[in-house]
Amino acid sequence: MLKFFKKAETYKGICSVRDQHGFLGPITIETSEGQIYSVWKHAAAELGYKVFDPNGPQKEGFAPTDCARENGRRVSTFDAYLKPILRSRRKLHVVKYAQVDRILFKGKTATGVLYTRHGKELKVRASKEVIVSAGSFGTPFLLFKSGIAPLGLLHKTKISPITYLPVGQNLQDHPGLELGPFTVDHPSYFSNLWSNLTTEEFEKYIKSDKEAILSGIQPKAQAFIVSSAAKERAEHDWPNLELFIIRLNYDPINPSSDIPTNEFYVGMFVGRPEYRKMNFGSVTLDTAAYLRGAKEIERLAKINYKFLQSKQDYSVLLDAIQTCLRILNTKAFQKIGTKLKPNRKCAKEHPFKSNEYWRCVVETTGRNWDHTSGTCRMGHGSSDKNAVVDSKLKLKIF
Repeated sequence: MLKFFKKAETYKGICSVRDQHGFLGPITIETSEGQIYSVWKHAAAELGYKVFDPNGPQKEGFAPTDCARENGRRVSTFDAYLKPILRSRRKLHVVKYAQVDRILFKGKTATGVLYTRHGKELKVRASKEVIVSAGSFGTPFLLFKSGIAPLGLLHKTKISPITYLPVGQNLQDHPGLELGPFTVDHPSYFSNLWSNLTTEEFEKYIKSDKEAILSGIQPKAQAFIVSSAAKERAEHDWPNLELFIIRLNYDPINPSSDIPTNEFYVGMFVGRPEYRKMNFGSVTLDTAAYLRGAKEIERLAKINYKFLQSKQDYSVLLDAIQTCLRILNTKAFQKIGTKLKPNRKCAKEHPFKSNEYWRCVVETTGRNWDHTSGTCRMGHGSSDKNAVVDSKLKLKIF
């Protein structure tokens, strides 16, 4: 896969492993450091970790974060691939402000799609095929509404079934949490969107081709760590934990409230969840909401990640918390006055920083990290009952 990643990028970052990067691709990659990254690097040195290229060979250590950005602005897939050819490709027609509602079928042959644009229902016909690429949640719901779903799901919806496939099963993601808040004595180490979003800053972002407050509000510092559980499996060179500083501009417990400018959190997740060997998660259709006329995925989705069913995933997250505390207890972070504020709920029920307290933190603040996959699983041959598409990414009904 490396040659394809290199083909996609024009690398302008600070990492020095040049043979791991491309320099002629459509997506510009830059490194965003910021003041807190210098503290992060010094903490790594104190703990004996090396700083390395996060997109190079897998290893344990600390790293900056590269991002798809040029001149302070995000480089999207549209910017890199579609925008340059919109006028030159006569057979390419992009419809903006449109939402696909369902795939149209004649028998078991896809013939087009039904979509809504500016409140009007429209159809477009396919001469060869319909390619569905709507993500781990959007794709299952489009298939559900088109009549492709697990047996029994559509019974109450009055949607005519095309075929029965395990769409929405096999949902996978990284279990993790946001630890904090931590405070520092010097707010200048962090950018804060709300307190700095002025007319002057907005004009600076629009007119300038350099990084500004709107170019990237997250501190760019991360670490890849081998947990104790991984070491017990002799996976000493294969990190299974990622930690990264995040500067939230809202309180995750109370999103409507502002948070002090000197606070930050540390995000962390399990890279190789053990629950993959157990029951995977699932996303399915809320048939009652559908019958009431709901169309938005947010109202139709019933999601069960089935996180923390594995004792090992639980222990790995507890290990991640202790690693985080070691990092933030280094001289580098103590020099800027880093302190952890208690989780109010857990501190009421358990002694601060006790094992019981940390278990409460995992259960209270645990979350997914939007790295979802697997809901239209690929498989080989008719014998694979858990597959939705074959090795050529065609639905198994074809």
